[in-house]
Amino acid sequence: MENSLNRKDFIKKFSLMGVAAVGASSLITACGGGSSDTPAPAPATSAADPCTDVSGLSEADLQMRENVNYIEVTEIPEQRCDNCQLYTQPANGGCGGCLLFAGPVTAAGWCSSWVPTQG
Repeated sequence: MENSLNRKDFIKKFSLMGVAAVGASSLITACGGGSSDTPAPAPATSAADPCTDVSGLSEADLQMRENVNYIEVTEIPEQRCDNCQLYTQPANGGCGGCLLFAGPVTAAGWCSSWVPTQG
């Protein structure tokens, strides 16, 4: 009977350790604990410009944008969203998009998955 109780306690403690590890990982990522050589993400919302307004995106969509270090204005002039293979051209002069993540993309943006266009 005692082994059964110890097994249950072990499973509970082991499960809590997993939850704590995932939480710590998320906290480190949210606090900018990634590589220091990649540009920091730009602020997530701006109601004035529809190409920067991400207020309608889910947490998962926002996380994906963060995972690829998307920023709205690049500091690398030769690496812009509008010369990336993954960029989708805007329809009717609107905002562009990306094949990797949801939401609007600025032509002057950048992410760590940038791929030069062929041509």
